[in-house]
Amino acid sequence: MVAQAPTAHDVTFHAVPYAGVATRAVALTVDALIVEGGLLVLAAMTSLVAQLVGGVHLGTIAKLIAASAWALITAAYFVAFWSVEGQTPGMRSMRLIVTTADGNKPPGVLRSMIRVVALGLCIIPCFLGFLPVLFDDRRRGLHDMAAGTVVRYADGAGAAT
Repeated sequence: MVAQAPTAHDVTFHAVPYAGVATRAVALTVDALIVEGGLLVLAAMTSLVAQLVGGVHLGTIAKLIAASAWALITAAYFVAFWSVEGQTPGMRSMRLIVTTADGNKPPGVLRSMIRVVALGLCIIPCFLGFLPVLFDDRRRGLHDMAAGTVVRYADGAGAAT
């Protein structure tokens, strides 16, 4: 006769639908590599062509225009993907989706524009704007709070944490 061990406490994992800081960081890194890498290649090709035709040198105003165009293209990348699909390629690779806080629809263009401006402001002070993701019950950063959005796992990914 074998003695039965007392039953262990059942451990239940609850699905956490909201994305954490690590998966969001990886997604942002992938997106930065895509958009900034593409812009860097474009800038290198433009510089090469300028050197081949006689060494065009940009003045202060032209440099400001180029920097502004760089920032606008980067912002447009995020706004376009968030508004149309609710996820960027980096978010898709991590199975994340951004939605309005009160529903399951992608944020509109205006909400995405607010989110991208606030995202830039969150990054400037050494990524401190992402600190609330560690403590908020819906894992929102300051940019999510400003835009009224949440980042969730798509199709049940990350169900047990």
